[in-house]
Amino acid sequence: MADLELTFAGIDYLDRTRALFAGSLQPAGIQLKCLTFGPYELFQRVAQKVEFDVAEMSASTYITLVSQGDRRYVAIPVFLSRLFRHGYIFVHGACDVREPADLAGRRVGVPDYEMTAAVWQRAVLTHDYGVAPEQIRWFQGGEFQPGFVQRVKLDSRPGLSIEVIPEDQTLHEMVATGEIDAVLCPHTPAALRDGSGRVRRLFGNYVEVEQDYYRRTGIFPIMHLVVVRRDLYERHPWVAASLTAAFAQAQALGWMRMGEVGALAVMLPWLNRDLEEISQVMGPDHWRYGFRENDVVLRALCRYSYEQGLSARELTPEEIFAPETHDLRL
Repeated sequence: MADLELTFAGIDYLDRTRALFAGSLQPAGIQLKCLTFGPYELFQRVAQKVEFDVAEMSASTYITLVSQGDRRYVAIPVFLSRLFRHGYIFVHGACDVREPADLAGRRVGVPDYEMTAAVWQRAVLTHDYGVAPEQIRWFQGGEFQPGFVQRVKLDSRPGLSIEVIPEDQTLHEMVATGEIDAVLCPHTPAALRDGSGRVRRLFGNYVEVEQDYYRRTGIFPIMHLVVVRRDLYERHPWVAASLTAAFAQAQALGWMRMGEVGALAVMLPWLNRDLEEISQVMGPDHWRYGFRENDVVLRALCRYSYEQGLSARELTPEEIFAPETHDLRL
C-alpha cells in the first residue's frame, strides 16, 4: 500500500525538525511534506480553519478550543517549542516596578491574552509572587507591528480587565514610552538593546531565577505541540504513533548534531559550556517528548488555563492526546 501523503505546517527549527524539513527522515507509512510558517500567521490559521493534515499549534489555544468542545484536531505529545518565560517580562525603564508584586494595579501589555507564554507568566506571578490576573489591567495588541487578530473567542471573566490598544500602536512602543508599565511578550523589545534604558527586564538575573524555578517545580514550560486533523486520525489511528516516533527521531538527530562541538552546529561560541550547564541543571534528557514523560508539565498547563479563565473546564492530559501515544516509549 502506498504511503499516505500528508502536509505538516510548522516552524523550521535549526535542530529538532531539520531532518523532517530536509526530507532525509520520513515517518513510517507517511510521505510528509513540510511547509514553513512564522508562528503568528500559523497559529491564527490553525485556530480558525483546518488547512493542514498535521500542524504545530499553540498549546494554550489547543487546550482552550478542546475545552469549548472543538474536536477538529487531536494532539500528539511532540513539544516543538519549550521556553522559560521569566526573562520575557519587560518594564518601562523609568517606572517604579522593581519586583513582581509591583505589577499589581499596573497596565500590562500582552500580544494575545490566551497565548501560551502569557499563561505560564501569569501562573508564575500568581503562584510565586501573589499577583492575580484580576489585579492587572491588561492590554492586547500587536507586539512590534500594529494590528491585533484574536485567535480564540474568550468568555468575559468577572473582575478581569482586557482592552485592545489602538490599531496604529504596538506594545513594544508603548512600553518604551511608558504608556504601559510592562509587557509580557515572546520577543525582546528593541528599546532593551538600544542603550536608551527605556526598557528593562523585570528579572535582571532571569537565568538564575528560571533555573531555581525548574529545580523547585520540575517544569520546563511547553509552548507548542503538534496536532493532527481528527478526521484523518479517525480513518488512520496509526498515524499518531508514527508521527510521534518520527518527530522524536528527528529531535534525537538534531541533539546529536548539536553535541558535536568540534565543529559548532550553531553560531554560539560557548555552546559546549551551555550544553554542560543544561545537563547539570536539567539532566541529559531535558527536552522530552512523550505523554507520560511530561505529566507534571501538562497537568500544570491544564490547571493554569482553567484558573485563568481560558478553559471552559479543567481538562486532563489524557483527553487531549491521542490514546495511541499515551504509552509510547520514545
